[in-house]
Amino acid sequence: MYNNISTLFREVFLHMSMHPAYPVEKVHLDETLAVIKAEQALSEEELINAQAELSHARAYDPDKLPVREMLYAKALSQVKTLKLSSQKPYFTRIDFQEDGAKSETFYIGKYGVTETKTLKSVVIDWRAPIANLYYSGQLGRVNYTAPDGKVEGDLTLKRQFDISDGVLHSIFDTDIVSQDAYLQSALNAMTGDRLKEIVTTIQAEQNYVIRHPLKRSLIVQGAAGSGKTTIALHRIAYLLYAFSQQLRPENMLILAPNPLFLNYIAGVLPDLGVENVKQTTFIRLISDWLEGDFPKIDSSDRTERILNMPEAQLTVLTKQAQFKGSLRCMALLDAFLDDYEAAYAPEDGISFGPVELYSKEEMDHFLLVDEKPFPMQRRVQEFKKQLSKRANAAAKQLAAFYTRESDRRSAVIRGSEKDPEQLRNKLRRLYESRDERIKQAQEAVKPFVKNTMASLPSLDPVTLYRLFWEGVLSSCEGEDERMTAESTLDLLSKKKPLTPEDVAPIAYIAMRVTERKRFDIRHIVIDEAQDFSPFEIALLNRMMPAATFTIVGDLMQGIHAWRAITDWRTLTDTLFKGACSMHNLVTSYRNTIEIMSAALTVSRRRPTPNQSPVRPVERHGDTPVFETFKSQDEGIQRINEIVREWKNKGFTTIAIIERTEKDAKKLASLLAPDLNASYLNVDDSAYSGGVSVVPASSAKGLEFDGVIIANADDVTYPDRDLDARLLYVSMTRPLHKLHVLYKNRLTALLKAE
Repeated sequence: MYNNISTLFREVFLHMSMHPAYPVEKVHLDETLAVIKAEQALSEEELINAQAELSHARAYDPDKLPVREMLYAKALSQVKTLKLSSQKPYFTRIDFQEDGAKSETFYIGKYGVTETKTLKSVVIDWRAPIANLYYSGQLGRVNYTAPDGKVEGDLTLKRQFDISDGVLHSIFDTDIVSQDAYLQSALNAMTGDRLKEIVTTIQAEQNYVIRHPLKRSLIVQGAAGSGKTTIALHRIAYLLYAFSQQLRPENMLILAPNPLFLNYIAGVLPDLGVENVKQTTFIRLISDWLEGDFPKIDSSDRTERILNMPEAQLTVLTKQAQFKGSLRCMALLDAFLDDYEAAYAPEDGISFGPVELYSKEEMDHFLLVDEKPFPMQRRVQEFKKQLSKRANAAAKQLAAFYTRESDRRSAVIRGSEKDPEQLRNKLRRLYESRDERIKQAQEAVKPFVKNTMASLPSLDPVTLYRLFWEGVLSSCEGEDERMTAESTLDLLSKKKPLTPEDVAPIAYIAMRVTERKRFDIRHIVIDEAQDFSPFEIALLNRMMPAATFTIVGDLMQGIHAWRAITDWRTLTDTLFKGACSMHNLVTSYRNTIEIMSAALTVSRRRPTPNQSPVRPVERHGDTPVFETFKSQDEGIQRINEIVREWKNKGFTTIAIIERTEKDAKKLASLLAPDLNASYLNVDDSAYSGGVSVVPASSAKGLEFDGVIIANADDVTYPDRDLDARLLYVSMTRPLHKLHVLYKNRLTALLKAE
């Protein structure tokens, strides 16, 4: 494994056992492990009992099954947690003297440990209020917020431990080894094919995000490598701990950009002791929710087409996609649906034969006032019930009328007809006619109700979507809206697959109009949020009104900016109307100073709105290599050589990044067989490290020990925003090594101004 530990750190390792507190801390660790061992025995006994009670409930007492299942899951979780705690009970110690009280010592770990017989907290959970002092406090005067209010005092010691397999290896005090040196060591050791938890190295700016109040949504603009994904996941673990009476894992939702990314982050929450949090993509969430009403969508990655698209065509596509994804489009849809509902009732009302059942005004009042809180589909279903009742009542009215009329005519016949035979025949015909008319009225009710409901305007979401664009086309003033309407109507009329930008508007129509399952979601984490449109986030806000948001992203990595958010103020000012906090993470922990300096050349040439300067953590490494090649064979040969060199150094994750899918697939087939290189893209549901050939658009969110940019010449990466985003993403993936190859001439994006 690539490791470049500083001289200072090596000296500390050599003398770690000489720390004056080592004997005392060794004794404390042994005592803690003894408590954990005792608690393990108790927990295993509780698990056996819980399992027996669960089996009994399944066999004989199903009413108690939910409770028994919950108790069993809790006991099993405790056994697992204690087992993990026995390997590394804690990672730090703080000594804190509250004003007016004696100094106390607290040991903080990934999991809290309480001794059952004394109820003493042997290890404090990293999410506990007082643990905030470790992450945010410096020695001296400090404070933290407890459930009862602010606590003030003096922090006199911060001590960090390196413990594994129950063995104390080393001790670091803040006055011996700085926090930065400890962090640098952890960063130098970073490697692997999965995102990992970082509870021991959470920094102050990250801690602020993690512990941000639940009741207020938060947008995090995080530089590449700032740990925004990791801390968003740690925030979920924190919220479930801090608000355990309000939140369950089932109340949380994580939205990530693609299956590959979901696989990459899958292990973080279980490592933090959190299970059963739903993790999915936006498209998959809406598809499951709409079920049979989900339209056919073009799900192919359009990045390839867009990269090769003429600038004029890309401009048109961008304007259309931006409009569909805008809050203005949502407002126009609202107005359209309001008008559609207002015009829903027939102008002439509804009559059953000669009996008026509903005037337009009465039907409007029922649909638009009495049943207003419900979706239109449910209102119409309720109206159908009322219509059926009134139609049946009208049939009875008609039956009574026909009976009275036949009685009147019967009296006339009886008074005028003297021939008994004729009298009988006339009365028989009269009563048969009466009975037939009554029967017809009664039998007409069901088809009348059915036909009346069928004659009402459609509530099919896709049909309404078509009507919406027809309305836009007939009334729009701008050319962009006209072209968007025409292209969408063309897809709908030809029954072609719609675009991903059509999903949010159709889902919004479905939410307003149709009866759907409700989400019991209280908090939503959106990762890589720069790839979402404002409409998509607004839709989630309407679908899950009880939820607050943690929205993390980086506009500089906005490779889908042509269809997505380009300025966070669209959300903070317009959608959330100020009821949302904004926080910048400007420190990059992934890349060395040398790698980030090279990547910043790109961002400075093509900046994003209100871009904050990125500050790499104080970690040095090798200077990125920029190397030219003359032919394809020469370029492939150099890639083979570089990969072999890095593998010999112990690199376990290496990426060769191409601009497009086509180029990545071709390169993967041409590399030397001994590299065992595999093609990787966003549709892959698994990533297991090794050597990967990756399209730039699929690399976002991932990190590797080393990255080779296969070709950064001026033809492959022209000087424009989209290519700048792709190149910036590619260059900010490596932890330790960056090698940039280019054919003939380097792209202007990498030339300093």
